[in-house]
Amino acid sequence: MKNIKEITQEELDDLKVVVFDLDGVVIPVGTELKENQDGTELHIKSHQLSAGFINNLEKLKKHLKIGFSSGRNILYLKSLVNEIFDKRIILQAENGNITFLGGKINHPIYPDEYFGQLRDIKEKIKEMMKSDQRIRGFEPKLFILTVHCDEMEEIPNLVKEVAGDKLYCLWTNEGYDIGSVEMSKGEAIKNLAKELGIKPKQIMTTGNNYNDQEMLEVGKGVTVKPKRMAAEYFIEHKKEELGGELLAEFLLDYFKSRD
Repeated sequence: MKNIKEITQEELDDLKVVVFDLDGVVIPVGTELKENQDGTELHIKSHQLSAGFINNLEKLKKHLKIGFSSGRNILYLKSLVNEIFDKRIILQAENGNITFLGGKINHPIYPDEYFGQLRDIKEKIKEMMKSDQRIRGFEPKLFILTVHCDEMEEIPNLVKEVAGDKLYCLWTNEGYDIGSVEMSKGEAIKNLAKELGIKPKQIMTTGNNYNDQEMLEVGKGVTVKPKRMAAEYFIEHKKEELGGELLAEFLLDYFKSRD
């Protein structure tokens, strides 16, 4: 891996899009979620983008399209960027299952069997919640299942039992994302490149966790956590800093110097 400072002028000039992961990249990690057992009450507390980052994105989108790729739901992503939302902002939610681009939402078509498997897994986890305090509840999603809980082998084992190898079960630091192995953030970046008529490597991607690996490989990858996730480039940052914010500053400084 190379430091982002080693990226060439030719590579930077070739970029058309930069896509940021959220948690641990442009917002601090840490979502509070608590759901009661019958699902009638749900409390969620999360973070917002900093004012400085929003200001830098407003300037940066004069040079690049700005994207966000997350396991989070599309409504949350939209709420994060309301201040700067326009046709140059791209949202990819639920680990690539939903893409908001050019005023339209695109998503894969899944068979009834897929949704049935997610339903069965959720019902079994809800049964576990009755006696297991490690499970806190479910984040609202359309195409994937996200359970907030401690790291526990019972849930990956349950997914394997219900669906075999057809579903992934990825640890997110706050719980597990469960979804189809046929869709990922990487596949969403490939689809985005086709829609825009560009090459995947003209999309700079950032990430720090396991659901980002394919996206980092498909695009011009920049990892903000090189000890966990490999990519072509990495960005150095202190513990109290967010790597995605520093990357935006780096790109903005380059484009300013070019003007």
